[in-house]
Amino acid sequence: MAPEKLDWMVKKQVGDYPGTNEGHDRGKRLSLPGKPWLSVVVIGRNEARNLPQLFRSLPRGEDVEWIYVDSCSDDESVTLALEAGARVYRVAEASVCGPGTGRFIGTGEAAGRWILYLDGDMILRPEFISLLEQLKDNRGDEGGKIPPGTAGFVGRTRNLYLDHKGEVAEKRDYVVLAPKEMGLLEDWGRPAGYHGGAVLYCRDIVLQAGNWNPAVLQLEEIDLYSRVRSLGKTIRAVDLPMVDHYAPALSLAERVKLNFLPRYRGKNLYGAGQVVAARFRAGTLPAFIRHYPYPFLVLAGLVAIPPLFLIWPPLPLLVNLALAAWIGAAKKWYYYLVYLGNLFQIWRGLFRYRPFEPRYERIVKPG
Repeated sequence: MAPEKLDWMVKKQVGDYPGTNEGHDRGKRLSLPGKPWLSVVVIGRNEARNLPQLFRSLPRGEDVEWIYVDSCSDDESVTLALEAGARVYRVAEASVCGPGTGRFIGTGEAAGRWILYLDGDMILRPEFISLLEQLKDNRGDEGGKIPPGTAGFVGRTRNLYLDHKGEVAEKRDYVVLAPKEMGLLEDWGRPAGYHGGAVLYCRDIVLQAGNWNPAVLQLEEIDLYSRVRSLGKTIRAVDLPMVDHYAPALSLAERVKLNFLPRYRGKNLYGAGQVVAARFRAGTLPAFIRHYPYPFLVLAGLVAIPPLFLIWPPLPLLVNLALAAWIGAAKKWYYYLVYLGNLFQIWRGLFRYRPFEPRYERIVKPG
């Protein structure tokens, strides 16, 4: 999708939503001199408990804007975001889907050259500000110090797992990328093979890649990442603390269920199939498989069982055990089960992809 088409689409959706003319206001705002260099896009649903400390952690200034996209919270999330000084948009109830929905909307409304995407249950670490300051000084201009083709940056994510009382029961660092996958700040990090929900992107490149997909439940990060990589761009991983992410403490059995079952704890879990369906329709499925190969390798091992059995009966078992060991060494020991479960979710989600244009409205303070 061309960037200019996407911008028009976002304006039309907002302008047509009852009670707002933000589509026209946005066009004027983008034309003003001195627009922000950084937009912080926060998505959330019922994150009132965490939003105050999240906003306190964010960089601020005349050249920084905060955008909060709310997915129909029924707590004080919207009020707290407005009080913090963020520009707030609420997704129409019928348009609430996955994390990509809010990021899609936030990207269209952002004015900064760079967009820092965060979830409402995260807190930005102060160490990551040093990268933002270094990036601002360089401005990302051609011929600068930033490696050519850089689309964005990620740092370290630390998960803080909460028990049933809401207290931190466990902490785990490097949960998205391993230390060996990250580089030094003075080198602008090193090319990353993946990123999570906390990521800093160049807005223009996100739009060139077609923006976040608003109609998928999961894997929206690898979906966008693979499309960005198809443009010849890279995300660079810097070994700096980036965010603390508050997450519920889950047992190993629960984590496996999240990757096997089509629905768990009231959540639909077939986003992987939606992404595959979307990329198949766009004719870009090979690029997605290239950057997310593991479930497809598991599938290949299973499909190869009959011919391998004809060659030598023990061979299918040995091949699939070797594949499981290789995936375990590359990731974690139980990840073969995770990707095996992904196959079931992919199959279920293939027929549940319904692309749509999200509708939303801007929320302003009364008076």
